Amino acid sequence: MPTFYSPRSEARARYLQALLGGEIDYYSSQFQVRFAPVTMAVLNTEQWSKVAGEDPYGMPSVGGSNPYVFVMPSSCAQVTWMPYPKRGAVPAAIIRQALTKGKTWDEVKFKGCDGIGTHEIGHTITDQLGIDPQTHWFNEFLASYVGYAYLKAKHPPEALASEIFLTQGLDVPHPFTKLSDFESKYDELEQKHPANYGWYQLALDQRVMEIYPSSGVQFLRSIRSAFPKHGPRLDSNQVLEKLEALSSGWKSWSMHVEAGDVEAVKLPPANHP
Repeated sequence: MPTFYSPRSEARARYLQALLGGEIDYYSSQFQVRFAPVTMAVLNTEQWSKVAGEDPYGMPSVGGSNPYVFVMPSSCAQVTWMPYPKRGAVPAAIIRQALTKGKTWDEVKFKGCDGIGTHEIGHTITDQLGIDPQTHWFNEFLASYVGYAYLKAKHPPEALASEIFLTQGLDVPHPFTKLSDFESKYDELEQKHPANYGWYQLALDQRVMEIYPSSGVQFLRSIRSAFPKHGPRLDSNQVLEKLEALSSGWKSWSMHVEAGDVEAVKLPPANHP
């Protein structure tokens, strides 16, 4: 993965290059697909807007198609719009599991932020697998699923950090809760209401973590067949109907989202297989 970086960011750039390049390799092997190249920029606050435009500092994003261009912050500690997990809110057994091999809480907390990078790479993968998610919200769900499944398979410590990160922050103010708002106000939410945008992402992430244990990567194979590019256009309700037929619980999840009362998935105890 060709990677550019701001001054004094080389070590972080190399870490992200290995982590996120590995995701592309993993799915290339799983699906026997040769993916288009991705170029990454790991940027400080001064250089961020030159590539990411109006997106808030530290909101990872990917654009283009061949090559894709992907941005990540050089320091998650300088990202101010994102709610980070509070150590006291995480079960003690999970904390003990996360802080093995000399890790600090800040390292775990910020590695959860890096998990968002696997989500962005996930967008490039679902696109090239020929999946048409039809809606913004299902597109975001799939990107998260791709990233999470990779971490669970290849990087368990990073997966645990992401789980801690993704199960905190649902209590941030979120005046927008409708899936229709996410569709019609997508760019506005991302640029002007990033905390609310993040709440939607966390709500989607809970569904990812509910489905993955029983479905694994096979879920993506099913979605690839059910949502091909150039298929009939579907609205949100039709997408939900189709997903409910594949795995029950989607309609219940959507009702909780619309009501703004999504609950965090309970993390498994330490040493859970």
